[in-house]
Amino acid sequence: MYNPTKKLQRSSQILSILAKYGFKDAIARLPWKGPRTVVDRNVGNINVYTRIRMALEELGPAFIKLGQSASTREGLLPKDLVDELKRLEDHVPPFEVDIHRYLAEELNLNIEDHFLEIATEPFAAASIAQVYRATLKDGAKVVLKVRRPGIDEVMRCDLALMRDIAKILTLYNDVLENLNLSLIVESFAMTLQEEMSFVIERHHIERFSKNFKGNKLIKVPRVYADLSSDRVLCMEYLDGFKVTDAAEIKRRGMDVQTLVKNGINLYLEQVIIHGFFHGDPHPGNMMVMPDGRIAFLDFGNMGKLLGIDRRQLEEFIQSAISEDAVRLADVIEDVAVVSHIPDRNQFERSLYEIFDMIDNVSLGDLSLDLLFNRLWKIIGDNRLYFPEYIYQLMRGISLMEGIGRQLYPDLNIMESIKPFARRIMMERLSPEAIFKKGKHKVESFARDVEKLPEDMRALVRLFRTGNFTLNHRLISARSFNTILRKGVNRIVIGIMFMSLNLLGGMIIVARVQPQWWGIPIFAWICLGSAWIFAVYLFIAMIRAKDND
Repeated sequence: MYNPTKKLQRSSQILSILAKYGFKDAIARLPWKGPRTVVDRNVGNINVYTRIRMALEELGPAFIKLGQSASTREGLLPKDLVDELKRLEDHVPPFEVDIHRYLAEELNLNIEDHFLEIATEPFAAASIAQVYRATLKDGAKVVLKVRRPGIDEVMRCDLALMRDIAKILTLYNDVLENLNLSLIVESFAMTLQEEMSFVIERHHIERFSKNFKGNKLIKVPRVYADLSSDRVLCMEYLDGFKVTDAAEIKRRGMDVQTLVKNGINLYLEQVIIHGFFHGDPHPGNMMVMPDGRIAFLDFGNMGKLLGIDRRQLEEFIQSAISEDAVRLADVIEDVAVVSHIPDRNQFERSLYEIFDMIDNVSLGDLSLDLLFNRLWKIIGDNRLYFPEYIYQLMRGISLMEGIGRQLYPDLNIMESIKPFARRIMMERLSPEAIFKKGKHKVESFARDVEKLPEDMRALVRLFRTGNFTLNHRLISARSFNTILRKGVNRIVIGIMFMSLNLLGGMIIVARVQPQWWGIPIFAWICLGSAWIFAVYLFIAMIRAKDND
């Protein structure tokens, strides 16, 4: 919980900064009360997007990170605003702290018993934490990541205020309404809370290390759990060089093409095989070790794919590889949290145009930036909003391709994706996968059939009480009649299935002659007919589309 008094003080600061950069109309809509000290500033010659970026920078770390998160929603924001948000940088001065005392209080141990030496000055600082070099008693080189004192309450207070601002700005600006700003704030809040917990980051590193156990192409830093807590993270120090340092790569005699290929494949393996991937693989978070292994740093921001997410990603890849725009459109709609597709035919046509572009652009000229720009346009036109992992994934792959092309301009990331796509297809076509999928379909159908009598009784009850209502979207008289006819036909078939089953059971109880294998022939006919209807209904349900 945040301190209400500090929230009031912070709201006053925010109001002053917003007024300073010319957002007085927005201020008038805010519900906060309290002192509103306004510092006038001449912003008449500065465009609104630049003023937004400048205001976010002055509002502090939480708002800077929110702006950075919003910059990944390219299709939903004006390009000029996205360009400004991408300029946001998380540069803050280091905080003053007695590191020995801080560690002793936080870890509840005698520092001299575990550390041979701890640097008094940090070598890196960010809004949430800063990092110190240290040496353990056994001579091992480590880094200590420590959280800023008091940052927890500051972030909680700012998140509460962000929610208030998001609600107001959504009403204030059509662009922000289309952006689903409230959803962005909620997604951002969850990500920020994970980044602030070093216990979670430690578990991320341990899980990442387990996924790549035995892989000789990657280096994962060791974590010292007994010297870590929710505010302190002790990790192995990695002595490598920046992944974009082409001169150092050449000096060490490493093959650039192989290094780039290994980096891309390692990231695709994180996403497609493990469903657990680095959420921000920019050059500062990647390192090349002297032996050629690649190391990822900063595991606070990680993307996670649940079982259903991975199945949808597999469907997306298969649809894209087979250039099936109709199926791909279905997958995109299934994944989206919010969608407002005004014209389904145009939506599918836009996807076909992407396939056509891929087929007609030479592999050397084809880049993900080109593809993503077209895809973002489609997303913006249809006001699609996705779960956070989708934006992390698109940003991550785009960053990896950017690093790869910087080192090796002839990189074709589509060729790197194809082996993983083939692996997915082989796994899904394996007898085990087919049996598992078929079993799931049969069990699902059995549950539907079992609930059918209860559903029919509930439907009849609604008719009798006059509470039955029908909600539909009338596209055209012909399509509506088709949909209605199909629905009525399936209801009739379901009723016939139940009726024939009941009739067959009554004939068996009555022991009507003649019989075969102790069961009346008429019962066989009724039950056989019933299951023919059931198979027909089952096939119709499998083939049905959401727009039927």
